[in-house]
Amino acid sequence: MMMFKQIFSSFIVGGLLAVLTQGYMNFSAGVLGAQSPLVVPMTLLLIGLTGGALFIGGIYQKIEKVGYFGAILPLCGLVAAVAGVFTGTKMETGSSSAATKSALNLVLFVLGLGTILSMLIGAIAFYTV
Repeated sequence: MMMFKQIFSSFIVGGLLAVLTQGYMNFSAGVLGAQSPLVVPMTLLLIGLTGGALFIGGIYQKIEKVGYFGAILPLCGLVAAVAGVFTGTKMETGSSSAATKSALNLVLFVLGLGTILSMLIGAIAFYTV
């Protein structure tokens, strides 16, 4: 029963974050024009800023406890994770440079792993068709 609750909560929280992101995309398209190439970058910036602001306010940690993977997967979850690594390392070491290095390592790891996995999946899909 607990697993069903976690899956359901993940679905609801992830869906709400997706609705928020779509709202940001509609806002960006309204401000910049629907055909502007800056709509997606502005949307990503807004959702990232939202994740960072919610983390700083201590709200995103509560969302993660309720939403599990649904709160971790979106971009705002990555921003909150990077902020968490930064603040944790800063509290542990007292050094901003060590905290920045730790946060950058996390970003590069996630982006690198994502790139490698995408290339592998793409190659498998290309050669099996």
